[in-house]
Amino acid sequence: MNEQQQPITKKRLTSAWISTVLSISLVLIMIGLLGIILINARRITNETKENIDFEVILQPDIETGDILSIRKEIEAMKEVKSTIFISKEQAAKETIELLGHDFRDVVGDILPPSIILKIKSDYTDTKHLQQLEKQLQMDQRVYDVQYQRTYVENINHNLSTISMVLIGISCILLFIAISLLVNTMRLSIYANRFLIRSMLYVGAKRSTIRRPFIAKGIWQGIWGALLAMAVLTGGICLGHSYTPSGNFTLIATDSQTIGNYTLLYVILLALGLLFTWLATSLAVRKYIRMKLDNLYF
Repeated sequence: MNEQQQPITKKRLTSAWISTVLSISLVLIMIGLLGIILINARRITNETKENIDFEVILQPDIETGDILSIRKEIEAMKEVKSTIFISKEQAAKETIELLGHDFRDVVGDILPPSIILKIKSDYTDTKHLQQLEKQLQMDQRVYDVQYQRTYVENINHNLSTISMVLIGISCILLFIAISLLVNTMRLSIYANRFLIRSMLYVGAKRSTIRRPFIAKGIWQGIWGALLAMAVLTGGICLGHSYTPSGNFTLIATDSQTIGNYTLLYVILLALGLLFTWLATSLAVRKYIRMKLDNLYF
């Protein structure tokens, strides 16, 4: 190879290496986006379920000591996440603000105290809510238990449907991403098929032939994963700063969610290494075994 061809060849190799890394990165970004969507979809699902109000209406003449006692018992239940006590005065004030006039002048002070429950997301299905309702109604200090049954059933049904659709789409896109990654690595090895044949002719062992290609593929997988992580981190920061309405956060960055992101990044790095190692090994093995005449097609 003359001195003029060396820079051209080096430039082509560098360009091919960068193209492969970018291809790997794009595939891992796709997988990472799916992971971020699933992580936040689960968070949003749990938050939606835990915002369902489960109201325990107490007896109108209940004593203060009994109120403290029953609230403590309710908070100790495994299904309950938190409680809010609504006194008779507070209930009357909220009703007056809603109606625009003091209803007590007509019907008197009829509103009983109540306790609003927030239920843990694992126990917001119809079966658990009905069991909780029966358990509370057995208490003589409880006048009634109310929650929007139809609303709860619709939420659970819709969230289950959305979850199944997301999982289905994720599986399809994951298959496409893996196929693209494998084909990218195969094309990278395809450009070196004659070099592989030349190494066989000079007596190189198959393991010796595979080693540099696998090492190169692994490094490409590492750089592709790092680039994907950088892009995804930027997307997470951008998504977290975007608040469509109220206090709703599109992409959370609390400690638990960050832990999930960290696990996702570890998985992406592992996938980058695994896929490039597997695809490179299979591609090199294919061209080692391929007949000479087939290398031209």
